[in-house]
Amino acid sequence: MVLIGLIIPYIMKKILLILLFNFLFLKASLIDFEKFVEKKISEKSPPSASFAILKGDKVIYTKSMGYNDANQSQATKTNSVYHVYSLSKILTATLVIQLIEEKKLSLDDPIKKFFPNFNLKYNDKNISITLENLLNHSSGLQDRMPKIAKMINGEENLFIELPFRPGSEAKYSSAEYIILAQIIEQVTMEDFDDLIQEHILTPLKMTQSDYHYNKKIKNNQVYGTLQYFSLIDTVMRFMVKEKNKDHYEGTMLWLKSFDISWKSAGGLVSSIDDMAKFLAGFNGNKLFNQQSKDLFFKRKSVPVHSWITSQEQTDFGIGWYHIHDKGKFFYQHQGVGPGFRTIMRIYPKLDVSIIILTSQTSVDIDAWADKLIDSIFYMNPITSNSF
Repeated sequence: MVLIGLIIPYIMKKILLILLFNFLFLKASLIDFEKFVEKKISEKSPPSASFAILKGDKVIYTKSMGYNDANQSQATKTNSVYHVYSLSKILTATLVIQLIEEKKLSLDDPIKKFFPNFNLKYNDKNISITLENLLNHSSGLQDRMPKIAKMINGEENLFIELPFRPGSEAKYSSAEYIILAQIIEQVTMEDFDDLIQEHILTPLKMTQSDYHYNKKIKNNQVYGTLQYFSLIDTVMRFMVKEKNKDHYEGTMLWLKSFDISWKSAGGLVSSIDDMAKFLAGFNGNKLFNQQSKDLFFKRKSVPVHSWITSQEQTDFGIGWYHIHDKGKFFYQHQGVGPGFRTIMRIYPKLDVSIIILTSQTSVDIDAWADKLIDSIFYMNPITSNSF
């Protein structure tokens, strides 16, 4: 007993020293990345940025830099709230997988099971799409198809001619995740917002997240910006209603507070602390069992045929892109919309994940993510099993 009493404090002391060493090593390796972010923030491109690093289901580093507002009256903190846009889709996919685990849904469910008037054709022949096609963007349904809403609302004698055979390729569409939310509400008889709160936000204690700026978080929101001389920001300026535009600071447009109506596809507002909690819960199977988690990453992915992506090989699985690029493999999702650009990545071989949230649409978020992971990829102890 005396020997055990001596050994346990020694082991605990050694573990604490290893953890301290790893933290200090990680912080040192991030100096260049943080200097890069500081420079960008000094140029207000963007005015605010936050990032997190996880090892498995442990959040090992979070940091926020810059200011929330044009007056620089509120420094950005790790609980400051951004629009995360399409990162919202990962929460929606998570909720669908939970309902599959509860036997309320199946990946093979045809959409006509929920919307009998959802008539689809390919090459002038009737065809069906499934829940899985919606989740991995392989349905062929695209944004700005006005017939979709009419068919969901029960109008008859309508059909949509699909551009490709469902399941043969993936083409990104927010419409698919808007349809998923309506299916979720139909099978549960509950509002989508309430279900996300009940199944994800509350269990993970994500108190700085919602689908609108509620009383608790509205005073800690980050305001988005758009650069005048940027192609993507120019496009976004035309998407923003005049009432949501604040003022120009030189060539940069500051936006006011606004909410997004297509909640399941891009409406979440959240902080880096909360998004790190979500990814920790996702990685640690706190939201589903291992068999359900395997649906995200072990189901056959679908190739993405797009000239937009610069990455070497891109497929789409359930919720996540599956990407091979620069000798690395990772799962990824981005969020982009008026005023904000965000990204999450999971590197399965390293068991390392990263999240970056920024307050400007034109941020080259892939380059930021590459720079962040390169800071820790080979030369840091977090890539070992010491955590």
